Amino acid sequence: MCGRFGLFAELGDLAGHFDFRAEPLQGSYLPRWNIPPTSPVLAISADGHDRAASMMRWGLTPSRGRNSKSAPRLLFNARAETIDQRPIFRSAFAGRRCLVPANGFYEWKAGAGRTKTPQWVSHRDGHPVAFAGIWYAAQPSDESQAVCVIITTAANALVASIHDRMPVILPPDQYDPWLSGQTDPDALLELLNCRDWPEMSVREVPSAVNRVANDGPHLIADDGTGEAPPRLFP
Repeated sequence: MCGRFGLFAELGDLAGHFDFRAEPLQGSYLPRWNIPPTSPVLAISADGHDRAASMMRWGLTPSRGRNSKSAPRLLFNARAETIDQRPIFRSAFAGRRCLVPANGFYEWKAGAGRTKTPQWVSHRDGHPVAFAGIWYAAQPSDESQAVCVIITTAANALVASIHDRMPVILPPDQYDPWLSGQTDPDALLELLNCRDWPEMSVREVPSAVNRVANDGPHLIADDGTGEAPPRLFP
């Protein structure tokens, strides 16, 4: 599962690493340390032979039948194991894939009783990574913004002690195959397999992150000072 993450790298650095034009996002991209579903997030998709970045709403609200009395459930994750089978995800997986940059993500580790402590999973050096995602054109209820969903897979050895799922993290040499419309479907599924990430780390962070209204670098502080590790970029 991926229900909260952070992206606070500078826009220019992200544009250089992910190879997109930063100018259209000036004023709409803001660094955030506590991003929940329904928030606008940076997403990168293919634009012909180039890449385009835009702010998309994180989470898909499926339409309900006319006689349905239940409230629609927000879908912000898609399981890698069934993404090519479920009708709601199948067409987007086939033709609308994206990268969702992140500096890291949060999971909550069970403790004594009902206590859970937030954990920050990130690159040891603070480098942003890319989650695999799919996207959809703007919904009738929100014509101004497309939406995206983050794909999850089985947790690797690093994350398994916290949660049994984690977002699919793609290395840079897989950005183009993931975004390309020419990649074989079986090869796409291979990209979503669980893999170990020895350069990633997990550590406990302040409980202030539990409240989605809280934001700022103090949420990933690890020494009690309220200061976050420095922003670094390859």
